[in-house]
Amino acid sequence: MKAAERTQWDGPVISPVPSNMVRPQWSVMIPVCNRLTYLRQALESVLDQDPGAEKMQICIVDNSTEVINWQSWLRPGEVARLEIYRQPLHVKMSENWNTCIEHSRGQWVHILHWDDYVLPGFYESLRHGVEAYPQVGAAYCRHAYCDENGHWHRLADLEMSGSGILQYFVETLVAKECIQCAAIVVKRSTYERVGGFNVELKHALDWEMWIRIASKFPIFYEPKILACWRNHPGATTSRQIRSGDNIRDIARAVGIWSRHLPAGESLHLSAIVLNRFAHVGLGLARQLLRQNDVEGSLNQVDAALLCKTTFRLQLSATKIRIKARAKKILNRLRRS
Repeated sequence: MKAAERTQWDGPVISPVPSNMVRPQWSVMIPVCNRLTYLRQALESVLDQDPGAEKMQICIVDNSTEVINWQSWLRPGEVARLEIYRQPLHVKMSENWNTCIEHSRGQWVHILHWDDYVLPGFYESLRHGVEAYPQVGAAYCRHAYCDENGHWHRLADLEMSGSGILQYFVETLVAKECIQCAAIVVKRSTYERVGGFNVELKHALDWEMWIRIASKFPIFYEPKILACWRNHPGATTSRQIRSGDNIRDIARAVGIWSRHLPAGESLHLSAIVLNRFAHVGLGLARQLLRQNDVEGSLNQVDAALLCKTTFRLQLSATKIRIKARAKKILNRLRRS
């Protein structure tokens, strides 16, 4: 995308890799911020498939507020194999992800979060896919969801039974969040065209990016389960659900990605997604209330009504608020 064609709704400019630089096929970029609990598993899942430095760049992008002694944390062979880039100053998550892209040299970029991991065959299977369909701008696989102990509790939907290019995928992406970062690789030239992650978003920045990509490029799909996304109490997503920032951010993201679509399609899809996440927010509010998280429940109610407000939604929200306030009073009485 030329500079003159860019708008405020495009992500930050991603500069091309210098023409004189050696380009591996893969850049596996691992953003880290203070916590290293699951990083060992993430690293090993990549190193077990490592085709060598000529074909794969592996880089930890450290956005920690604490100083991490990587020389002592990494194993001897890893010190020589891995690159470490430390942010001079702590930045927002979106900015750190964009740093991952900027520091990548590979033809294909995989942003693998420190608490996720890939399964054997991930890079080889997606390599076959992108070589078979060179017109694609990204490729992703079916993936699993696991808890803090690594136990799988859910699988991503099966988009189609065989591998190939997904048809009419923008509408699918809008209707559901079906891609996690661990499961997708993006051609670096795709980022150079569509821009980096939108720095105004917190929770929905990856979802908005996949929609932006799918609106301009075909996407390859591999139905084998080859990656795992981990949800745990310390995860950013868990904190955003408690604050209601997840739903608020989705409403903000709709206003951004809708500008990349034709007007009629944009209005139709925006209405679908805002209705869906109004109900999702109220569902999360009920779930948090059952877990005795009154504050989190009320935050989700407020966020849900930012997406859509009808008489039925207002009625459901009022019922949740009454139960939440009753529970708050009951909790005070128990403490006293």
